[in-house]
Amino acid sequence: MKKNLPQMQYSSQDNKENGLAASAPAHSAPASVGLQAALDTAVQRYRLLADNVPDVVYSLDEFGVVVAVNKSVIQYGFRAEELIGTNIVDLIHPEDRERVVTSYCEIVAKRESCSRTQQFRIVSRSGAIHWFEANCSIQFGDQGQFILQEGVCRDITASMQSRYTQNRIRVQLEELVRIRTAELTQKNDELHKEILERRETERILREREADLEMEKGNLQETNTALKVLLKRREMDKHEFEEQVMCNVKEFVLPYLDVFKRFDLDARQEAYVSIIESNLSDITSAFSRRLSLSYYDLTLSERRVANFIRQGKKTREIALLMGISERTVEAYRYSLRKKMRLQNRKANLRTFLLSISGEPEPAFSRTGAPP
Repeated sequence: MKKNLPQMQYSSQDNKENGLAASAPAHSAPASVGLQAALDTAVQRYRLLADNVPDVVYSLDEFGVVVAVNKSVIQYGFRAEELIGTNIVDLIHPEDRERVVTSYCEIVAKRESCSRTQQFRIVSRSGAIHWFEANCSIQFGDQGQFILQEGVCRDITASMQSRYTQNRIRVQLEELVRIRTAELTQKNDELHKEILERRETERILREREADLEMEKGNLQETNTALKVLLKRREMDKHEFEEQVMCNVKEFVLPYLDVFKRFDLDARQEAYVSIIESNLSDITSAFSRRLSLSYYDLTLSERRVANFIRQGKKTREIALLMGISERTVEAYRYSLRKKMRLQNRKANLRTFLLSISGEPEPAFSRTGAPP
């Protein structure tokens, strides 16, 4: 980029005093002593003012070479005298040079006077980077000839660092906001999905409740019908039992009484007694209860239990069933075991009578054996 701003050769001037260092062309025409004194006084005042401001005050030629600069450059490691004749592009940060040069060339190409403000970085002698804000004025003559370029550079490093920090914080906040917004959006989508699922569940539950209500009505109707059927069955059962009892009393027992008037031996009398007892059992619930309460009783065990309930002795049971007394005792033992009467002081006949719902005989209550 320096090739666009070629270096100009300047002669060393004797007026580089303590103040604004500058190089200026010599006047061709002589001036009066009073005018020269006034001019020298103005220059001294200008130098004094420029050297006491913290900003860098400078003057450049058409090619960007430093013509004059105040002493404020000392804070960046430079002396004013050594910067005279230096192209200002050499001081600008490499990343900002093209931008600054391009902007300056566009202005020079128009050959019109103007003022401008531009921000760029410079590199101090120590290598530190400083941000400058340059406010400069470029003057051209009526014929477009370059007259001067001068301006003031203010150090805005602290402001730029603050702006950078603010931008960094802003970017971080924007990222946090983006992340939080994404999380909230996801949560919102999940809540929306959950609401839809709950609505669907509520719809299904309402339909299920309606189905259950219908089933409840059907069950109530079925229950009512079953109650009617059970009641009718119970009535039919009672009618059947009454019919059986009536038939036994009218058509069986009278003939059995007639049969008992004949001369019978002991065995025949026993069989007649068994017939009477069994006919009585037909009209009682003992046999049914016994079979329902103890499903594992055999037919022989139920017959023995029935004889014991009637008060038959072991010898009588053996005679009536045509078995030995030892076998009857084995049946007795099996009955007590299946009825869980082992190791209990419970009378077997009393227990059997309690199943049939018959009253306990007097001798059993006194403790006599069956």
